Amino acid sequence: MSKEKNITDQHNDTKPKSRRRMQIGISMATIAIALVIIFMPKKTATDSSASSIAPMFKKQGECTLMHRDEKPIVTIDIEIADDDSKREIGMMGRPVMEEHQGMLFVFEQEYMASFWMKNTILPLDMIFINKLGEIVTICKNTTPFSEQAYSATAMTLLVLEVNAGFIDKYGIKEGDRISWKRD
Repeated sequence: MSKEKNITDQHNDTKPKSRRRMQIGISMATIAIALVIIFMPKKTATDSSASSIAPMFKKQGECTLMHRDEKPIVTIDIEIADDDSKREIGMMGRPVMEEHQGMLFVFEQEYMASFWMKNTILPLDMIFINKLGEIVTICKNTTPFSEQAYSATAMTLLVLEVNAGFIDKYGIKEGDRISWKRD
């Protein structure tokens, strides 16, 4: 009987320890949840999960892509990146862009432009355009998050970024033209 009593006593001694451990664990989890709730960024009624990641498209103008003979191919809405900070951010972090939307990068003077896809989620087609509005270089289906340089083969004043596949879908070629206007 003394053996049974010892086993029972040992069992009773461990039971309160495991209860205490469980209570401590529950208390710690409750504190952790409370801290997360307290320090969690507050959302407003106008916030959405996508807008908290990156800015959403804001129409600032229109761009028409045309054949060499200036016969229109397609017109899209554009967001305009016309200063250093806008050009630096570009399409980085944007989760979505509609088919008839694009970002037009506008530079002060022509240069041999080179872009990369670092922090860019969407595969894009890049259209490099000279000061006369002629498409001088096309880079199709760029690789998201890549630091590979996508470079113009001639002097560039504008670069239009659209969703990957846009160039092929509309049959756009080097030598075709664009015209654009701000809203």
